[in-house]
Amino acid sequence: MGVLRWTEWPRTRDAGLAAARRSARVTVVACAGFYAARYGLGDRTVAIYALFGAVAAGGLSSVPGTPRQRARTLLVVLPLAMALVTLGTWLAVYGWAAALGMLVVGFLVTYSGVGGPKMVGLANGLQLFYILPCFPPYAPSTLGLRLAGLAAGVLLMAAAEVWLWPAPCPGRYEDRLARAGRVAADALHGLAADPPRRSDPASLLEASQALRMSQVPPDERPVSASARDRALSEGAGHMRHLLAQTRQLAESLERGAAPPGPAAQGLLMASAAACEDAARALSGRAPPPTRSWCRAAVRAFESYRVRPREAGTYSATTVRDGAIALDITHTADLVVTAARIALGAPVPAGTASPEVHGAFWYAGRSTAELYYWRVRAHLTPRSVCFQNAVRTAVALSAVRLVVGELSLAHGFWALLTTLTVMRTSAADTRTALRPALRGTLAGAVVAALILHFAVDAPVVYAVMLPPCMFLAFASGSVLGPGWGQAFFTLTVAAAFSQVARSGPELAAARVLDVLAGAFIGAFVGLLAWPHGGTGELRRACARVLDQGTRAVTDVTDTITKGARVTDALPGARLAQRIAEASYAEFAIERHVRRPEGVASDTDFQVIMLVGNRVITMGQILLDNCPPGALAAWPLSAAHLRDAAHRLRLSTLEFSHDLRSGQGRPAPVDGPTDDAPADSTVIRDVCAASAGRDPDPLLYYAVDAAIWLASLQRAIGAARTPRAATGTTTSPWSEGLS
Repeated sequence: MGVLRWTEWPRTRDAGLAAARRSARVTVVACAGFYAARYGLGDRTVAIYALFGAVAAGGLSSVPGTPRQRARTLLVVLPLAMALVTLGTWLAVYGWAAALGMLVVGFLVTYSGVGGPKMVGLANGLQLFYILPCFPPYAPSTLGLRLAGLAAGVLLMAAAEVWLWPAPCPGRYEDRLARAGRVAADALHGLAADPPRRSDPASLLEASQALRMSQVPPDERPVSASARDRALSEGAGHMRHLLAQTRQLAESLERGAAPPGPAAQGLLMASAAACEDAARALSGRAPPPTRSWCRAAVRAFESYRVRPREAGTYSATTVRDGAIALDITHTADLVVTAARIALGAPVPAGTASPEVHGAFWYAGRSTAELYYWRVRAHLTPRSVCFQNAVRTAVALSAVRLVVGELSLAHGFWALLTTLTVMRTSAADTRTALRPALRGTLAGAVVAALILHFAVDAPVVYAVMLPPCMFLAFASGSVLGPGWGQAFFTLTVAAAFSQVARSGPELAAARVLDVLAGAFIGAFVGLLAWPHGGTGELRRACARVLDQGTRAVTDVTDTITKGARVTDALPGARLAQRIAEASYAEFAIERHVRRPEGVASDTDFQVIMLVGNRVITMGQILLDNCPPGALAAWPLSAAHLRDAAHRLRLSTLEFSHDLRSGQGRPAPVDGPTDDAPADSTVIRDVCAASAGRDPDPLLYYAVDAAIWLASLQRAIGAARTPRAATGTTTSPWSEGLS
């Protein structure tokens, strides 16, 4: 039993033994190339570059995708790696030239991460390709041997990704979205049945939670600049809203409300069909979905609800549930559009225009254009990507200058340490610093003892290299990062002792270099933008709330009293795009650690959804309601304006907390089903509709009331604590948190 427990324990720390398989691949490839060049060819330069080529491509890089996709990525970056080795070789003649090159390379390589997780995963490996040759000896005559060793290491690593203990293919976010679509379709079919079939609210909640980025492995997150990833991310937000609204209808039935009428049933059936079509298409079992289901159902419902043919149509519950069903159908239409874009299918003309709904502006644009837009958008000191690139470049350049001035032996270790401890915030850097120093010191002590007693026994180092390298890359996941640093110290000692005669001074040099790199990196991290990605994301989300609620009040004032249409909605679109870019960067950060008092109380993805809902529904209301269209019903108009202004006032404190980094729970729960804006407007509509055909515009007052209520719930859910208790306080918080 004890043996079984010890064999199962690593699996609890390393899911699927992914780190162990990866470490085994790197060890076999790196050692095979090193031993073949060192003892077969007798060439030390090729041996070192074959070893570190494999380490950079497999150990320090984490490329997402299937094994074949990872192999192709390594082949694509091989020319870039060779260019970096060439540049480092030629600039090594002068310390200031090498440091200046490090500044430029460090910035460009780190900043390239704005494109998505592939470049983020390759960043450390690409940095190493420049770092390794930019130290003495200055030997341009060996450039050919260096490139040969590098190419051998990278090519062997690419082959190993496919043939040697390949990692399992990561899941697809399309499948998560498809599962949510099937759950939604099943629930909507049940609500539209006669009699209605009760749905399990827990399944709706589970499907919504599975779409959260925090619940998705990094390899699956759709956060690149491509249209596919943008559409998947936006489609997931709309799907979460659809699930939350579906749950409201299900809970209304649970409380004994009347089942949906024929018109609302038509909407629900159309929404279910749309979700089912989208799910099958995203799963690869059907062609791209069509939007005709939802459009036809919306037209039929708009015609029906102002000219009902049965008694009881004007009851408050029926009117409210019909408006929610209409909202669900509009949202299902957006989900279908997102699925079409993700699958590469064309979308109707105008859908991609920012002037229409502000959503799907990226449809039909090339990947190169979208990447260019993201690179350009982040080229500002307010961007976390820009901040990280500057911090990393300055730290690496400073370490290269110090190492050159002090003539530290094996100075590239100092730069490797800087890469290891640098994070997007000073707090994260300090957290990474302690285990790095402890592990290095422990490894150096052991290495010094081995080097002292086995100084003239290269066979000891040859035997010692493979297990130490395996443990260097595998132990971090199982035992902690300090253990990885300790075994990596033993690894480099074993490798360099086979290249040149070494003694205990090699371990001392390793400790000195690590200390220099760690403290310079920590110092730069403390001075330059120490708050990291979370701080900038908070500010971006605060702008979304500020511009979004301003747009809400302007839209409401426009349709209820004829106020002049302002630029609030375009401002909300711009704030939303900036926040989405910040959120994408936040989702691909390395080792994101949540600041105290904020992250556990803030659901950033819900704020992204709030921005989307403001833009889409706000534009729909402006498109269908001329200025002052609802002024003929003063009671409804007044309550809508009051609800919009209450929404804006309730977000002011939240926006301030986001900007300042404080975290306070919502002072009150989100609105209930009997919130004043909902119930008062619906009663007014029912009264105005009694005994006669009402003006069709009157029903947009109900749609606006449902819109305002859902936004209030979402904002309350975004700031409601979740981590401490694991509970929530409203249907929206349960559906979206």
